Amino acid sequence: MPETTEELIQRGFAPIKEEYRLTKEEIAALEPVQTDDAAGDAPSTPVETRANVPRNKRRGVDRGREKKMTKARADIRAKTMRLCPSVLIPDKDCRFGEKCTCEHDIEVYLAQKPKDLGEECPVFNAQGKCNYSYACRFGGAHTKGEEQLTKEPSPDYKPVINTNFAPIQIAMRKHQYDFSRADQIVKTLPDEGPVGAMERVRLKLNMRDLKGKPYLAPLTTVGNLPFRRLAVKMGAEITCSEMAVATSILQGAPSEWSLLKRHHTEKIFGIQLAGGYPDALTRAAQIVVDELEADFIDINLGCPLDVVNDKGGGCALAERPGKLLKVVSAMSQVMKDVPLTLKMRYGIREGTREVHHVMNRLAKTCPPALITLHPRSKTQRYTRDAEWDYIPTCAAALEDKVPLWVCGDVITPQMYYRNLEEYPIDGIMVGRGALIKPWIFKELEDKQLWDISASERLDICRDFVNFGLEHWGSDDAGVETCRRFMLEWLSFAHRYIPVGLLEVLPPKINMRPPAFRGRSDIETLLASAKCNDWVKITEMFLGPVPDGFLFAPKHKANAF
Repeated sequence: MPETTEELIQRGFAPIKEEYRLTKEEIAALEPVQTDDAAGDAPSTPVETRANVPRNKRRGVDRGREKKMTKARADIRAKTMRLCPSVLIPDKDCRFGEKCTCEHDIEVYLAQKPKDLGEECPVFNAQGKCNYSYACRFGGAHTKGEEQLTKEPSPDYKPVINTNFAPIQIAMRKHQYDFSRADQIVKTLPDEGPVGAMERVRLKLNMRDLKGKPYLAPLTTVGNLPFRRLAVKMGAEITCSEMAVATSILQGAPSEWSLLKRHHTEKIFGIQLAGGYPDALTRAAQIVVDELEADFIDINLGCPLDVVNDKGGGCALAERPGKLLKVVSAMSQVMKDVPLTLKMRYGIREGTREVHHVMNRLAKTCPPALITLHPRSKTQRYTRDAEWDYIPTCAAALEDKVPLWVCGDVITPQMYYRNLEEYPIDGIMVGRGALIKPWIFKELEDKQLWDISASERLDICRDFVNFGLEHWGSDDAGVETCRRFMLEWLSFAHRYIPVGLLEVLPPKINMRPPAFRGRSDIETLLASAKCNDWVKITEMFLGPVPDGFLFAPKHKANAF
Protein backbone atom coordinates (compact mmCIF):
# COMPACT_ATOMS: atom_id res chain seq x y z
CA MET A 1 0.00 0.00 0.00
CA PRO A 2 1.44 3.43 -0.98
CA GLU A 3 2.59 5.75 1.79
CA THR A 4 0.31 8.57 2.79
CA THR A 5 1.35 12.22 2.41
CA GLU A 6 1.76 12.51 6.18
CA GLU A 7 4.07 9.46 6.28
CA LEU A 8 6.24 10.86 3.49
CA ILE A 9 6.63 14.23 5.24
CA GLN A 10 7.39 12.54 8.57
CA ARG A 11 10.25 10.59 6.94
CA GLY A 12 11.69 13.77 5.36
CA PHE A 13 10.40 13.12 1.84
CA ALA A 14 8.68 15.63 -0.42
CA PRO A 15 4.89 15.04 -0.55
CA ILE A 16 4.58 14.15 -4.24
CA LYS A 17 1.12 13.19 -5.44
CA GLU A 18 0.54 9.45 -5.55
CA GLU A 19 -0.10 9.34 -9.33
CA TYR A 20 3.44 10.61 -10.01
CA ARG A 21 5.24 8.36 -7.53
CA LEU A 22 6.92 5.24 -8.90
CA THR A 23 5.86 1.86 -7.53
CA LYS A 24 8.36 -0.58 -6.03
CA GLU A 25 8.22 -2.63 -9.23
CA GLU A 26 8.97 0.43 -11.38
CA ILE A 27 11.85 1.43 -9.10
CA ALA A 28 13.30 -2.12 -9.23
CA ALA A 29 13.22 -2.00 -13.04
CA LEU A 30 15.34 1.17 -13.11
CA GLU A 31 19.13 1.21 -13.21
CA PRO A 32 20.71 1.99 -9.81
CA VAL A 33 21.19 5.72 -9.28
CA GLN A 34 24.24 7.26 -7.65
CA THR A 35 24.07 11.04 -7.70
CA ASP A 36 27.85 11.52 -7.36
CA ASP A 37 28.53 9.00 -10.14
CA ALA A 38 30.76 9.91 -13.05
CA ALA A 39 29.36 10.34 -16.54
CA GLY A 40 31.28 9.39 -19.63
CA ASP A 41 32.29 6.63 -21.96
CA ALA A 42 35.73 5.79 -20.62
CA PRO A 43 35.16 2.78 -18.33
CA SER A 44 38.88 2.03 -18.27
CA THR A 45 39.39 5.16 -16.13
CA PRO A 46 36.51 5.27 -13.63
CA VAL A 47 36.26 8.26 -11.33
CA GLU A 48 36.16 7.38 -7.64
CA THR A 49 33.47 9.30 -5.77
CA ARG A 50 32.61 10.32 -2.20
CA ALA A 51 30.06 7.54 -1.85
CA ASN A 52 30.90 5.14 0.99
CA VAL A 53 34.22 6.93 1.63
CA PRO A 54 35.12 7.91 5.23
CA ARG A 55 35.08 11.69 5.83
CA ASN A 56 38.79 11.81 6.69
CA LYS A 57 39.69 10.34 3.27
CA ARG A 58 37.36 12.40 1.10
CA ARG A 59 39.88 15.10 0.26
CA GLY A 60 42.06 12.47 -1.43
CA VAL A 61 39.04 11.19 -3.33
CA ASP A 62 38.21 14.71 -4.51
CA ARG A 63 41.79 15.30 -5.69
CA GLY A 64 41.91 11.96 -7.48
CA ARG A 65 38.59 12.59 -9.18
CA GLU A 66 39.63 16.07 -10.32
CA LYS A 67 42.97 14.74 -11.55
CA LYS A 68 41.30 12.09 -13.69
CA MET A 69 38.84 14.56 -15.19
CA THR A 70 41.66 17.05 -15.89
CA LYS A 71 43.59 14.31 -17.68
CA ALA A 72 40.49 13.35 -19.67
CA ARG A 73 40.06 16.98 -20.79
CA ALA A 74 43.74 17.20 -21.75
CA ASP A 75 43.47 13.97 -23.78
CA ILE A 76 40.42 15.34 -25.60
CA ARG A 77 42.25 18.58 -26.42
CA ALA A 78 45.25 16.64 -27.69
CA LYS A 79 43.05 14.59 -30.06
CA THR A 80 41.11 17.62 -31.33
CA MET A 81 42.51 19.41 -34.39
CA ARG A 82 42.67 23.13 -33.66
CA LEU A 83 43.06 26.00 -36.10
CA CYS A 84 46.02 28.25 -35.28
CA PRO A 85 44.78 31.79 -34.49
CA SER A 86 47.65 33.25 -36.54
CA VAL A 87 46.02 32.17 -39.83
CA LEU A 88 43.06 34.44 -39.10
CA ILE A 89 45.25 37.56 -38.77
CA PRO A 90 46.66 38.95 -42.06
CA ASP A 91 50.46 39.03 -42.36
CA LYS A 92 50.98 37.49 -38.91
CA ASP A 93 53.44 34.64 -38.40
CA CYS A 94 52.82 31.91 -35.86
CA ARG A 95 54.94 32.63 -32.78
CA PHE A 96 55.48 28.91 -32.16
CA GLY A 97 56.85 28.22 -35.64
CA GLU A 98 57.45 24.54 -36.41
CA LYS A 99 56.63 23.57 -32.82
CA CYS A 100 53.00 24.68 -33.18
CA THR A 101 50.58 21.78 -32.77
CA CYS A 102 47.67 23.58 -34.46
CA GLU A 103 46.59 23.35 -38.09
CA HIS A 104 47.68 26.20 -40.38
CA ASP A 105 45.84 25.12 -43.54
CA ILE A 106 42.24 26.33 -43.43
CA GLU A 107 41.07 23.87 -46.12
CA VAL A 108 42.57 20.90 -44.25
CA TYR A 109 40.95 22.09 -41.02
CA LEU A 110 37.51 22.56 -42.59
CA ALA A 111 37.69 19.12 -44.23
CA GLN A 112 37.85 17.38 -40.84
CA LYS A 113 35.80 19.87 -38.79
CA PRO A 114 32.54 18.36 -37.40
CA LYS A 115 29.27 19.78 -38.67
CA ASP A 116 27.96 22.93 -37.05
CA LEU A 117 25.96 22.65 -33.82
CA GLY A 118 23.34 25.12 -35.04
CA GLU A 119 22.44 27.70 -37.62
CA GLU A 120 22.87 30.75 -35.36
CA CYS A 121 26.04 31.77 -33.50
CA PRO A 122 25.36 33.40 -30.10
CA VAL A 123 28.61 35.38 -30.30
CA PHE A 124 27.82 36.68 -33.81
CA ASN A 125 24.25 37.56 -32.83
CA ALA A 126 25.43 39.56 -29.81
CA GLN A 127 28.60 41.24 -31.08
CA GLY A 128 27.95 41.45 -34.82
CA LYS A 129 31.13 39.48 -35.47
CA CYS A 130 32.71 36.25 -34.26
CA ASN A 131 36.47 36.24 -33.69
CA TYR A 132 36.49 32.43 -33.72
CA SER A 133 35.82 32.53 -37.47
CA TYR A 134 36.26 29.09 -39.07
CA ALA A 135 36.94 27.49 -35.66
CA CYS A 136 33.47 28.47 -34.43
CA ARG A 137 31.12 25.49 -34.01
CA PHE A 138 28.40 27.69 -35.52
CA GLY A 139 30.72 29.02 -38.25
CA GLY A 140 28.18 28.71 -41.08
CA ALA A 141 26.33 31.69 -39.58
CA HIS A 142 29.19 34.12 -40.29
CA THR A 143 31.56 32.56 -42.84
CA LYS A 144 30.94 32.47 -46.56
CA GLY A 145 33.87 30.92 -48.37
CA GLU A 146 36.83 33.10 -47.43
CA GLU A 147 34.59 36.00 -46.43
CA GLN A 148 33.97 36.76 -42.76
CA LEU A 149 30.51 38.27 -42.34
CA THR A 150 29.75 41.15 -39.99
CA LYS A 151 26.60 42.95 -38.94
CA GLU A 152 25.38 45.49 -36.41
CA PRO A 153 25.76 44.28 -32.81
CA SER A 154 22.66 43.55 -30.77
CA PRO A 155 21.15 46.83 -29.43
CA ASP A 156 21.72 45.73 -25.81
CA TYR A 157 25.30 44.50 -26.35
CA LYS A 158 28.11 46.02 -24.29
CA PRO A 159 31.59 44.56 -23.71
CA VAL A 160 32.26 42.64 -20.50
CA ILE A 161 33.67 44.84 -17.72
CA ASN A 162 36.92 44.14 -15.80
CA THR A 163 38.88 42.47 -18.61
CA ASN A 164 42.02 44.59 -19.12
CA PHE A 165 44.15 42.55 -16.75
CA ALA A 166 47.42 42.13 -18.70
CA PRO A 167 49.14 45.42 -17.72
CA ILE A 168 48.39 44.82 -14.01
CA GLN A 169 49.60 41.21 -14.12
CA ILE A 170 52.80 42.20 -15.93
CA ALA A 171 53.49 44.97 -13.40
CA MET A 172 53.02 42.56 -10.50
CA ARG A 173 55.19 39.92 -12.15
CA LYS A 174 57.98 42.50 -12.48
CA HIS A 175 57.38 43.72 -8.90
CA GLN A 176 56.57 47.17 -10.29
CA TYR A 177 52.98 47.54 -9.05
CA ASP A 178 52.75 50.22 -6.37
CA PHE A 179 51.31 48.65 -3.22
CA SER A 180 52.71 51.37 -0.96
CA ARG A 181 49.24 52.51 0.15
CA ALA A 182 48.18 49.03 1.25
CA ASP A 183 51.54 48.21 2.81
CA GLN A 184 51.62 51.44 4.83
CA ILE A 185 48.16 50.73 6.24
CA VAL A 186 49.15 47.20 7.26
CA LYS A 187 52.30 48.53 8.95
CA THR A 188 50.19 50.77 11.21
CA LEU A 189 48.22 47.79 12.57
CA PRO A 190 49.17 46.92 16.17
CA ASP A 191 51.34 43.82 16.55
CA GLU A 192 49.47 42.89 19.71
CA GLY A 193 46.35 44.09 21.44
CA PRO A 194 43.02 45.26 20.06
CA VAL A 195 42.53 47.29 16.89
CA GLY A 196 41.50 50.88 17.61
CA ALA A 197 38.08 52.22 16.65
CA MET A 198 37.93 53.16 12.98
CA GLU A 199 36.81 56.54 11.68
CA ARG A 200 33.64 56.26 9.58
CA VAL A 201 33.66 57.60 6.02
CA ARG A 202 30.82 58.34 3.63
CA LEU A 203 30.48 55.36 1.29
CA LYS A 204 29.67 55.48 -2.41
CA LEU A 205 26.92 52.92 -1.84
CA ASN A 206 24.86 52.95 1.34
CA MET A 207 24.19 49.26 1.95
CA ARG A 208 21.11 50.11 4.02
CA ASP A 209 19.54 51.38 0.79
CA LEU A 210 19.63 47.79 -0.50
CA LYS A 211 17.20 46.58 2.15
CA GLY A 212 14.97 43.79 0.81
CA LYS A 213 16.49 43.72 -2.69
CA PRO A 214 16.88 40.22 -4.24
CA TYR A 215 20.53 39.19 -3.80
CA LEU A 216 22.18 36.22 -5.53
CA ALA A 217 24.75 34.77 -3.14
CA PRO A 218 28.38 34.36 -4.25
CA LEU A 219 28.66 30.73 -5.37
CA THR A 220 31.96 28.98 -6.06
CA THR A 221 32.12 27.34 -9.52
CA VAL A 222 28.40 27.65 -10.27
CA GLY A 223 28.15 31.40 -9.64
CA ASN A 224 29.98 32.16 -12.88
CA LEU A 225 29.24 35.18 -15.08
CA PRO A 226 26.76 33.39 -17.41
CA PHE A 227 24.77 32.08 -14.43
CA ARG A 228 24.76 35.49 -12.74
CA ARG A 229 23.58 36.99 -16.02
CA LEU A 230 20.77 34.42 -16.08
CA ALA A 231 19.81 35.31 -12.49
CA VAL A 232 19.74 39.02 -13.36
CA LYS A 233 17.43 38.26 -16.29
CA MET A 234 15.17 36.45 -13.82
CA GLY A 235 15.10 39.42 -11.44
CA ALA A 236 18.21 39.40 -9.19
CA GLU A 237 19.31 42.95 -8.38
CA ILE A 238 22.53 42.30 -6.42
CA THR A 239 25.22 39.87 -7.57
CA CYS A 240 28.68 38.93 -6.36
CA SER A 241 31.59 37.19 -8.05
CA GLU A 242 32.74 33.70 -7.24
CA MET A 243 35.23 33.48 -4.39
CA ALA A 244 38.66 34.72 -5.55
CA VAL A 245 41.69 33.82 -3.42
CA ALA A 246 43.71 36.95 -2.60
CA THR A 247 47.13 35.29 -2.93
CA SER A 248 46.22 33.88 -6.35
CA ILE A 249 45.13 37.35 -7.47
CA LEU A 250 48.50 38.75 -6.36
CA GLN A 251 50.31 35.97 -8.24
CA GLY A 252 48.48 36.98 -11.43
CA ALA A 253 46.80 33.60 -11.91
CA PRO A 254 44.67 33.98 -15.10
CA SER A 255 41.99 31.57 -13.85
CA GLU A 256 41.55 33.63 -10.67
CA TRP A 257 41.49 36.98 -12.47
CA SER A 258 38.81 35.71 -14.85
CA LEU A 259 36.48 35.40 -11.82
CA LEU A 260 36.48 39.20 -11.46
CA LYS A 261 34.73 39.92 -14.76
CA ARG A 262 31.42 41.72 -14.64
CA HIS A 263 28.54 41.77 -17.13
CA HIS A 264 27.03 45.16 -17.83
CA THR A 265 23.58 43.95 -16.69
CA GLU A 266 24.92 43.42 -13.14
CA LYS A 267 23.82 46.78 -11.76
CA ILE A 268 25.03 46.21 -8.19
CA PHE A 269 28.07 43.94 -8.28
CA GLY A 270 30.57 42.89 -5.64
CA ILE A 271 33.83 40.94 -5.70
CA GLN A 272 34.35 38.29 -3.03
CA LEU A 273 37.86 37.73 -1.71
CA ALA A 274 39.17 34.91 0.48
CA GLY A 275 42.36 34.83 2.49
CA GLY A 276 43.75 34.60 5.99
CA TYR A 277 46.13 37.53 6.37
CA PRO A 278 45.84 41.34 6.33
CA ASP A 279 48.73 41.98 3.92
CA ALA A 280 47.45 39.80 1.07
CA LEU A 281 43.80 40.78 1.48
CA THR A 282 44.61 44.50 1.72
CA ARG A 283 46.77 44.39 -1.41
CA ALA A 284 44.07 42.50 -3.30
CA ALA A 285 41.47 45.03 -2.12
CA GLN A 286 43.66 47.90 -3.36
CA ILE A 287 43.80 46.34 -6.83
CA VAL A 288 40.03 45.91 -6.92
CA VAL A 289 39.21 49.50 -5.95
CA ASP A 290 41.97 51.08 -8.06
CA GLU A 291 41.75 48.99 -11.23
CA LEU A 292 38.34 47.32 -11.45
CA GLU A 293 34.66 48.24 -11.39
CA ALA A 294 33.01 46.83 -8.28
CA ASP A 295 30.36 48.36 -6.02
CA PHE A 296 31.57 46.52 -2.92
CA ILE A 297 34.04 43.87 -1.74
CA ASP A 298 32.91 40.88 0.31
CA ILE A 299 35.20 38.80 2.56
CA ASN A 300 34.45 35.08 2.53
CA LEU A 301 34.31 33.92 6.16
CA GLY A 302 31.99 30.98 5.50
CA CYS A 303 33.77 28.70 3.04
CA PRO A 304 33.84 25.19 4.58
CA LEU A 305 36.45 23.78 2.17
CA ASP A 306 39.58 22.48 3.90
CA VAL A 307 41.85 23.78 1.11
CA VAL A 308 40.75 27.33 2.04
CA ASN A 309 40.55 26.88 5.83
CA ASP A 310 43.98 25.24 6.06
CA LYS A 311 45.47 28.52 4.80
CA GLY A 312 43.62 30.62 7.34
CA GLY A 313 40.70 31.68 5.15
CA GLY A 314 36.98 30.98 5.16
CA CYS A 315 35.54 29.83 8.49
CA ALA A 316 39.04 29.68 10.00
CA LEU A 317 39.50 33.47 9.78
CA ALA A 318 36.22 34.09 11.65
CA GLU A 319 37.58 31.85 14.44
CA ARG A 320 40.48 34.30 14.97
CA PRO A 321 38.73 37.55 15.95
CA GLY A 322 41.96 39.48 16.50
CA LYS A 323 43.23 38.67 13.01
CA LEU A 324 39.79 39.34 11.51
CA LEU A 325 39.60 42.81 13.09
CA LYS A 326 42.98 43.67 11.56
CA VAL A 327 41.82 42.43 8.15
CA VAL A 328 38.59 44.46 8.27
CA SER A 329 40.36 47.57 9.55
CA ALA A 330 43.13 47.48 6.92
CA MET A 331 40.83 46.63 4.02
CA SER A 332 38.31 49.33 4.98
CA GLN A 333 41.08 51.94 5.03
CA VAL A 334 42.56 50.98 1.68
CA MET A 335 39.09 50.80 0.08
CA LYS A 336 38.25 54.38 1.17
CA ASP A 337 34.61 54.96 0.15
CA VAL A 338 33.93 51.47 -1.30
CA PRO A 339 31.81 49.33 1.08
CA LEU A 340 33.29 46.21 2.70
CA THR A 341 30.90 43.36 3.56
CA LEU A 342 31.34 40.01 5.33
CA LYS A 343 29.68 36.63 4.78
CA MET A 344 30.11 34.15 7.61
CA ARG A 345 28.85 30.97 9.28
CA TYR A 346 28.16 30.73 13.00
CA GLY A 347 31.25 28.66 13.80
CA ILE A 348 33.28 25.54 13.11
CA ARG A 349 31.37 22.90 15.06
CA GLU A 350 27.67 22.24 15.05
CA GLY A 351 25.88 23.75 18.03
CA THR A 352 28.81 26.02 19.01
CA ARG A 353 27.17 29.29 18.09
CA GLU A 354 29.57 32.04 19.15
CA VAL A 355 29.92 34.30 16.10
CA HIS A 356 27.67 36.94 17.72
CA HIS A 357 30.60 37.81 20.01
CA VAL A 358 32.75 38.48 16.93
CA MET A 359 29.95 40.55 15.40
CA ASN A 360 29.73 42.67 18.55
CA ARG A 361 33.47 43.41 18.49
CA LEU A 362 33.27 44.32 14.80
CA ALA A 363 30.32 46.64 15.36
CA LYS A 364 32.14 48.51 18.16
CA THR A 365 35.58 48.88 16.54
CA CYS A 366 35.59 48.58 12.75
CA PRO A 367 32.03 48.00 11.53
CA PRO A 368 31.72 46.66 7.99
CA ALA A 369 29.03 48.02 5.68
CA LEU A 370 27.00 44.78 5.89
CA ILE A 371 27.21 41.29 7.40
CA THR A 372 25.53 38.20 5.97
CA LEU A 373 25.12 35.19 8.26
CA HIS A 374 24.69 31.64 7.00
CA PRO A 375 23.34 30.06 10.22
CA ARG A 376 25.16 26.75 9.93
CA SER A 377 28.55 25.49 11.10
CA LYS A 378 31.51 24.56 8.92
CA THR A 379 31.08 20.87 9.69
CA GLN A 380 27.38 20.96 8.78
CA ARG A 381 28.08 22.15 5.24
CA TYR A 382 24.46 22.14 3.98
CA THR A 383 22.95 19.30 5.99
CA ARG A 384 19.95 19.85 8.28
CA ASP A 385 17.94 23.03 8.33
CA ALA A 386 19.57 26.43 8.67
CA GLU A 387 19.31 27.61 12.30
CA TRP A 388 17.23 30.76 11.92
CA ASP A 389 16.50 30.81 15.65
CA TYR A 390 20.05 32.17 16.16
CA ILE A 391 19.35 35.30 14.10
CA PRO A 392 17.87 37.49 16.91
CA THR A 393 20.99 36.90 19.03
CA CYS A 394 23.22 38.12 16.20
CA ALA A 395 20.99 41.10 15.43
CA ALA A 396 21.13 42.17 19.09
CA ALA A 397 24.94 41.84 19.09
CA LEU A 398 25.22 44.27 16.16
CA GLU A 399 23.23 46.90 18.07
CA ASP A 400 21.75 48.21 14.81
CA LYS A 401 25.20 49.51 13.78
CA VAL A 402 25.57 47.09 10.84
CA PRO A 403 22.86 45.83 8.45
CA LEU A 404 22.31 42.08 8.92
CA TRP A 405 21.39 39.80 6.02
CA VAL A 406 20.82 36.05 6.19
CA CYS A 407 21.41 33.19 3.76
CA GLY A 408 19.91 29.76 4.38
CA ASP A 409 17.38 27.38 2.83
CA VAL A 410 15.15 29.97 1.16
CA ILE A 411 13.49 28.41 -1.89
CA THR A 412 9.99 29.92 -1.94
CA PRO A 413 8.59 33.47 -1.89
CA GLN A 414 6.47 32.45 1.12
CA MET A 415 9.56 31.68 3.24
CA TYR A 416 11.42 34.73 1.90
CA TYR A 417 8.76 37.27 2.88
CA ARG A 418 7.77 35.48 6.10
CA ASN A 419 11.36 35.53 7.36
CA LEU A 420 11.83 39.17 6.35
CA GLU A 421 8.79 39.96 8.47
CA GLU A 422 9.56 37.72 11.46
CA TYR A 423 13.29 38.33 11.97
CA PRO A 424 15.19 41.58 12.69
CA ILE A 425 17.10 41.52 9.39
CA ASP A 426 17.60 43.84 6.42
CA GLY A 427 17.57 41.28 3.65
CA ILE A 428 17.93 37.68 2.49
CA MET A 429 20.59 36.30 0.19
CA VAL A 430 19.53 33.39 -2.06
CA GLY A 431 22.11 30.68 -2.80
CA ARG A 432 21.17 27.04 -3.44
CA GLY A 433 17.55 28.05 -4.01
CA ALA A 434 18.69 30.00 -7.09
CA LEU A 435 20.78 27.07 -8.36
CA ILE A 436 17.84 24.69 -8.02
CA LYS A 437 15.46 27.15 -9.68
CA PRO A 438 16.89 30.42 -11.07
CA TRP A 439 13.35 31.67 -11.60
CA ILE A 440 13.01 32.09 -7.82
CA PHE A 441 13.75 35.79 -8.39
CA LYS A 442 10.71 36.04 -10.66
CA GLU A 443 8.68 34.30 -7.96
CA LEU A 444 9.90 36.87 -5.42
CA GLU A 445 8.79 39.67 -7.72
CA ASP A 446 5.36 38.05 -8.30
CA LYS A 447 5.11 36.86 -4.66
CA GLN A 448 3.85 33.45 -5.75
CA LEU A 449 5.19 30.06 -6.86
CA TRP A 450 5.55 29.44 -10.59
CA ASP A 451 4.49 26.03 -11.88
CA ILE A 452 7.03 26.22 -14.67
CA SER A 453 6.72 23.77 -17.57
CA ALA A 454 9.51 21.53 -18.86
CA SER A 455 9.72 23.49 -22.12
CA GLU A 456 10.11 26.76 -20.18
CA ARG A 457 12.91 25.18 -18.15
CA LEU A 458 14.64 24.16 -21.39
CA ASP A 459 14.36 27.78 -22.57
CA ILE A 460 16.23 28.81 -19.41
CA CYS A 461 18.87 26.16 -20.18
CA ARG A 462 19.16 27.61 -23.70
CA ASP A 463 19.69 31.09 -22.26
CA PHE A 464 22.51 29.75 -20.08
CA VAL A 465 24.13 28.05 -23.07
CA ASN A 466 23.95 31.22 -25.19
CA PHE A 467 25.38 33.32 -22.36
CA GLY A 468 28.06 30.69 -21.77
CA LEU A 469 29.15 30.49 -25.42
CA GLU A 470 29.30 34.27 -25.56
CA HIS A 471 31.49 34.28 -22.43
CA TRP A 472 33.71 31.20 -22.86
CA GLY A 473 33.78 31.09 -26.66
CA SER A 474 32.06 29.22 -29.48
CA ASP A 475 35.03 27.10 -30.61
CA ASP A 476 35.62 23.51 -29.44
CA ALA A 477 37.29 24.63 -26.19
CA GLY A 478 34.51 27.12 -25.42
CA VAL A 479 31.78 24.57 -26.12
CA GLU A 480 33.32 22.04 -23.75
CA THR A 481 33.90 24.66 -21.03
CA CYS A 482 30.26 25.71 -21.35
CA ARG A 483 29.19 22.05 -21.13
CA ARG A 484 31.25 21.47 -17.99
CA PHE A 485 29.78 24.45 -16.14
CA MET A 486 26.28 23.60 -17.33
CA LEU A 487 26.71 20.11 -15.88
CA GLU A 488 27.82 21.62 -12.56
CA TRP A 489 24.64 23.70 -12.53
CA LEU A 490 22.43 20.74 -13.53
CA SER A 491 23.83 18.80 -10.57
CA PHE A 492 21.79 21.27 -8.47
CA ALA A 493 18.93 22.03 -10.87
CA HIS A 494 17.77 18.40 -11.08
CA ARG A 495 16.63 18.72 -7.45
CA TYR A 496 13.71 20.93 -8.45
CA ILE A 497 10.35 19.25 -7.87
CA PRO A 498 7.62 20.75 -10.09
CA VAL A 499 5.01 22.58 -8.04
CA GLY A 500 2.16 20.80 -9.84
CA LEU A 501 3.40 17.42 -8.59
CA LEU A 502 3.29 18.32 -4.90
CA GLU A 503 0.41 17.45 -2.58
CA VAL A 504 1.37 20.08 0.00
CA LEU A 505 2.78 23.57 -0.60
CA PRO A 506 5.10 25.35 -0.16
CA PRO A 507 8.07 22.97 -0.68
CA LYS A 508 11.16 22.83 1.55
CA ILE A 509 14.71 22.78 0.19
CA ASN A 510 15.98 19.80 2.21
CA MET A 511 13.09 17.42 1.55
CA ARG A 512 14.22 14.33 -0.34
CA PRO A 513 12.06 13.47 -3.37
CA PRO A 514 10.74 9.91 -3.57
CA ALA A 515 11.22 8.25 -6.95
CA PHE A 516 8.79 9.96 -9.31
CA ARG A 517 7.95 10.60 -12.96
CA GLY A 518 7.24 14.02 -14.42
CA ARG A 519 4.29 15.16 -16.47
CA SER A 520 6.35 14.64 -19.64
CA ASP A 521 9.47 12.76 -20.68
CA ILE A 522 11.48 16.01 -20.62
CA GLU A 523 10.30 16.83 -17.10
CA THR A 524 11.32 13.33 -16.00
CA LEU A 525 14.73 13.76 -17.64
CA LEU A 526 15.27 17.14 -15.95
CA ALA A 527 14.59 15.50 -12.56
CA SER A 528 17.06 12.65 -13.08
CA ALA A 529 19.88 12.31 -10.54
CA LYS A 530 22.11 10.50 -13.05
CA CYS A 531 25.13 12.30 -14.48
CA ASN A 532 24.60 10.62 -17.84
CA ASP A 533 21.13 12.16 -18.07
CA TRP A 534 22.58 15.60 -17.36
CA VAL A 535 24.99 14.98 -20.23
CA LYS A 536 22.01 14.19 -22.49
CA ILE A 537 20.51 17.58 -21.63
CA THR A 538 23.74 19.38 -22.62
CA GLU A 539 23.78 17.42 -25.88
CA MET A 540 20.45 19.01 -26.84
CA PHE A 541 22.29 22.34 -27.12
CA LEU A 542 26.01 21.55 -27.47
CA GLY A 543 26.06 18.36 -29.52
CA PRO A 544 27.54 14.97 -28.59
CA VAL A 545 30.30 14.81 -26.00
CA PRO A 546 33.76 13.95 -27.38
CA ASP A 547 35.23 10.46 -27.00
CA GLY A 548 36.78 9.95 -23.57
CA PHE A 549 34.56 12.54 -21.87
CA LEU A 550 34.28 12.28 -18.07
CA PHE A 551 32.30 14.31 -15.55
CA ALA A 552 31.55 14.12 -11.85
CA PRO A 553 30.11 17.11 -9.93
CA LYS A 554 32.58 19.23 -7.99
CA HIS A 555 30.10 20.02 -5.23
CA LYS A 556 27.80 17.63 -3.39
CA ALA A 557 24.34 19.08 -4.07
CA ASN A 558 22.22 16.41 -2.38
CA ALA A 559 22.25 17.58 1.24
CA PHE A 560 18.86 16.47 2.58
